[in-house]
Amino acid sequence: MTLEEKKLQVVEDFSLYDEWLDKYEYLIEQGKNLAPFPEESKTEDKLIKGCQSRVWLDYELKDGKMYFKADSDAIITKGIISLLIDVYSGRTPQEIAEDDFGFLDQIGLKENLSPTRAGGLASMVETIKRVAAEVKDKKEASDDSQVLSADDVKELAPLYENVVLALKQVYDPEIPVNIYDLGLIYEININKDHKAYIRMTFTAPNCPMADMVISDAKTCVEDVPGITGCDIELVFEPAWNTSMMTDEARVALNMDFDVDDNSQE
Repeated sequence: MTLEEKKLQVVEDFSLYDEWLDKYEYLIEQGKNLAPFPEESKTEDKLIKGCQSRVWLDYELKDGKMYFKADSDAIITKGIISLLIDVYSGRTPQEIAEDDFGFLDQIGLKENLSPTRAGGLASMVETIKRVAAEVKDKKEASDDSQVLSADDVKELAPLYENVVLALKQVYDPEIPVNIYDLGLIYEININKDHKAYIRMTFTAPNCPMADMVISDAKTCVEDVPGITGCDIELVFEPAWNTSMMTDEARVALNMDFDVDDNSQE
C-alpha cells in the first residue's frame, strides 16, 4: 500500500465515527497494538521533546526504508504516536521528510485535542520529519562521496584494515565471538572524507543487546585514527546464517568446517 493509499484509509476509518468520543476510543485501541518497546531503550535521547506526556521514538533503517517503534505513558498519546508510525513505517526517508502530514487535518485530530496534546502532536510530527530528513541527508552525502579514484582506494586501504580491527574488538555479550568474525558485518565503506558507513545485521531480528552492540561498534570505529565519523545501518536481508562466519569463529565455537547451513540461527 502506498503512502497516499494508507493516509486515505486512515481518513476513511475515522469517517466511520460521528462522535469524537468514539474516535478517541479508536485511538486508544490503536495504542494497544503497538509492539513492545524495551524498557532499557526508554532513554533520554529517544524522548520526543515538547510532549506533556513522555513519548519515546526509535527507528531502524532496513533496505532503504524506515521502521519506527514507539511508546508513551499516556493512553491517548500512545494512540496518536501509534497512528503516526502505522502510517509512516516502511516508507523511505524522502517520502516521510517531504510529506505534509495533511491527513491529520482531514481527520480533524488537531482541532479536537486539548492545547497540550495538540502541541505534543506537533512535536511528534516535527520529530518524525526531522529524523527522516537527517537519514535522507546522510544517505545522499554517503552516495555523493563514494566515487573514489584508484589513489583514494590505495590511501584508504590501511584505514579499512584498522576499521576491521576495531570491529573485531566488539562482541555480543551472549556469543564469545566478535561481530566481524561472526559474519554480522555485511559492508564497510569509507568515503573521501574518511567517514565510515557500515551495514550490519544480527543473528536474530529481536536481539536484546542490539542497541548496545551497535553503540559499541560505532564508538570503536570512530576511535580509529583518521576516521572522521561512523554511520551504521541495521539490515536483516539477507538473513544471517552460520556460513557467514569466519574459520576463526568456527574454531571458537567448536563448529565443523564442512557444515553448509543456510538456516537462520
